[in-house]
Order: sequence, then structure tokens, then C-alpha cells
Amino acid sequence: MNKKILLVSIALITLTLMAYGFNCMFGSKKDQAVAVNSNSVPADEQIEQQVIHPALPAFSYVVGTRFNSISKTDLQNAKSFSDFIAKEHADRIVSYASLSVITLKDGNQTDSNKTTNSGVFSAAQLALLQSFDYSANILISAKYTEKSFETGELQQSIWTPYLTVVPEKQAVYTTGKEALLDYLKENSKEQRVMVQKNRLKPARLNFTITKNGAVSNAKIVRTSGYSTIDSKMIELINNMPDSWEAAENAKGEKVDQELVFSFGADGC
Repeated sequence: MNKKILLVSIALITLTLMAYGFNCMFGSKKDQAVAVNSNSVPADEQIEQQVIHPALPAFSYVVGTRFNSISKTDLQNAKSFSDFIAKEHADRIVSYASLSVITLKDGNQTDSNKTTNSGVFSAAQLALLQSFDYSANILISAKYTEKSFETGELQQSIWTPYLTVVPEKQAVYTTGKEALLDYLKENSKEQRVMVQKNRLKPARLNFTITKNGAVSNAKIVRTSGYSTIDSKMIELINNMPDSWEAAENAKGEKVDQELVFSFGADGC
């Protein structure tokens, strides 16, 4: 009796393994062709989908802010570098060599910057932080000595948060983030089939959601390497099928918000 039970068990295990192997070898082609990746940035700021096809280069779709977001209120309330990092990290810092507030233009550093040798912002730096409006891009650069998390020994470190100033309540696409990306992806299929990996570039398109919830000022600020794709993306952004809820400031007033649509090859 025990031998019969053993033989039946072996047969069932064998069939299970065969079925698993068959599934792995001949799985859905749809699953092989398309991969959807979520960014680690909070869901209300940035979302990403990546289309992967065996014969074509990966093509990314990302909609969100230019850099990690910080509300205007939080920025204006910041008094020191510790306001931009976790408490556990701040507690490990022993001394500062420098702390800089730098204005960015097109992602590049400008001459508009203020530096101190303390972890606390100077009066000039606080004034600069207060001056930034919505959609401004800034860099907070700190050079300091800290205790190593692993060993406790002192080490030199640099921390450079790139930030975009956003309204206290950001603009929202009424049918959801995934619906927006699906629309962009599905309606640019024809343009994607022509791309070559060595020619496709990381592209960026800026557009504004006005205080009335309208789309305006859609423009390519960095090309994908294909003018037909760039033109198609502008067309799609200008003709999104659903509406937007406008952003709001701390007083609940409607305000404009600039968003960024990055597409094409991966890259900054």
C-alpha cells in the first residue's frame, strides 16, 4: 500500500514539474513584449511605463516633475540642511565644509547661488529660498564629515538633492496616471516602430496645466532624435482625451503647474 502511495506521489510531482517547464518555455508573448516599471518617486509626482519589444530598443514614458518635488511651503520653512534629509542621516553629520543653494536652468547650475560653511542656512540663503516660485528647479549641495553608518568611522561625504518646487496640491489627471500613460503609449505605436537604438535619445517635453485646468505651452526641450516622434508627442499632450484638475497653493487658490513628459531612451 505504501509503495502505491509513493508511486502516485512521484507521478504527480513529475506532471507538476512538466507543466511548470512548459509554462516557462511557452508563456504569453504579450508578457514577454511589454514590461511596466514603477518609479520609486511618490506616486503623485512621477509615473513611468517602459515598452520593451525584442526587435526594438526600450522606449520609456515618464510624466511628473523635473526633479524630486518639494512644496513651496516646505521649502520656505527650511532652516538647515537637516530639513532635507532623514533625522538618522542628520544625526550622523559631525561638521560641514560647505552648504550651497544653487538655482538651476535647464538642469544646469547657474551663477545664482549662495554658500555658507555651516549646516544652517545664512540670511542670504534663506532669502534665495524664499524667492523661488512654483516649477523652479534648485540644487541643495552639502559637503560634510559624518560617521559611517557601517563602521562609525569619520568619512567625507557630499549630498546633492535636486528639487522642483511644486504647489501644495499638485495638478491631477482626472482618469488617473496609468490612463494617461496608456493613452500616450497606444497612440504613438506607429512612430515607435522606426526607432534605432543608436539614434534614439532621452527626450523631454515640458507643458503647463493652467489654473483653469487647460494644457498650454507644450514644447520639446530635448529631442528624441526623431522629429516625427517629437511632433507626435506634442500633438498627444495637446489633445489628451480627459481633463485635469488644476493645482492649488497653500491658500486653496488655483495656480499653474509645469510638468515634464520624458520619453524615448532612458537617461536624465
